[in-house]
Amino acid sequence: MLAADGFRMPTQGMMIDSGDLERYRAYGWRLPLGAPAIPETTSIYDGFTKSPTDIYPWTFDWSEVLAPGETITASQFLVIPGLTLSSASHTDSTTTVLVAGGALGTTYLVTNRISTSAGNQQDWSFQVTVTQQ
Repeated sequence: MLAADGFRMPTQGMMIDSGDLERYRAYGWRLPLGAPAIPETTSIYDGFTKSPTDIYPWTFDWSEVLAPGETITASQFLVIPGLTLSSASHTDSTTTVLVAGGALGTTYLVTNRISTSAGNQQDWSFQVTVTQQ
């Protein structure tokens, strides 16, 4: 797929380098699901740092992006292999997942995809950096 300036828009599963990341920012694109490399200076959505043995719950509050009366009808969390996601759940306006595992020194991109009562679909992503704490 080509962007308006003729550059090829990266697709799902591709590595994201700093040049691609700048084009994503410039055009307001969302990063591809499972993008395995995200520079630490990038702010996708506030993320967190954890040790490989921590099990950490993460909750998204979607209430500011949902229209009045619109609710979340389905939620899916996506990540490249290495990080374990479990116990995913949702309410009318929030989504939650338990994050565990991960390789020491690795930053993972986790994407939450929701469907809504209005027929909309939206993704938000956050970073999880695995360090020894």
